[in-house]
Amino acid sequence: MNIPFVKMHANGNDFVIIDNRTKNFLFNESKILLLSNRNTGIGFDQLILLEKSKSSDILMKIYNSDGKEAKMCGNAATCVASLLFASKNSNSITIETISSKITAKLSKSGAVNTTIELPSQNFFNIVRYENIDTNSINFSKIHPSLHSGILVNMGNPHIVFIVNNLEEIDLLKYGEKIERNELFVDGINVEIVELVNKKKFKVKFWERGSGLTLSCGSGILSSFYACYKKSLCEKETEIMIPLGKVNTKINGTELTITSTPQVSFLGEFNYE
Repeated sequence: MNIPFVKMHANGNDFVIIDNRTKNFLFNESKILLLSNRNTGIGFDQLILLEKSKSSDILMKIYNSDGKEAKMCGNAATCVASLLFASKNSNSITIETISSKITAKLSKSGAVNTTIELPSQNFFNIVRYENIDTNSINFSKIHPSLHSGILVNMGNPHIVFIVNNLEEIDLLKYGEKIERNELFVDGINVEIVELVNKKKFKVKFWERGSGLTLSCGSGILSSFYACYKKSLCEKETEIMIPLGKVNTKINGTELTITSTPQVSFLGEFNYE
């Protein structure tokens, strides 16, 4: 049996999206690993399965390229929303994940505004030890610039480091060491930030289970929130990422990212 899919990306963070609402396709870790291989499979950062939801327009299940299920992915939500807008006579939809409820709105320009409620900032299921300053985690033994990591819960765990120069930190070299550090219960996503001014900063990403990626929606929001709560950026901030830029804003406890996702191609693969 052949399974149709849509390959999409949001600023280079790429997804294979499968409509599973009328099917019951199951994917184990080994199958996802085969599909995610960029040389012998389709290649993606995350596999997205769309399923029926009792409380939202769609349930979005997320699997990292290593085959493990993820709880949240802001860029995938933006791509899924863009797909649904094409077939739904509405400019607003809701998306359920296993950790969050996301609202997406289509702007007149074609950009998608994706909004989540800031999750409770508790870290008992993220770090193993108590009495840790979650606003200043010291990983300077890994690299001297990584001395003040800020933990953020964005429906999935993140640590944000603000550095003088992004090019100082080779995430291919250091990302996995941070992700798999014994401090974290189940690994962590990593962002490094270089401030430009209070209305703009640069960021690079290391995603738990996927490695170095060109963008990460929850990573963008985590970086923005970490900087905002430290009074390092404004309520509305432009964020420069490797393949472009996005806009973020905070309104009370609501965080919004605005970007324009793209369809890369449509295809099918054999389901055995």
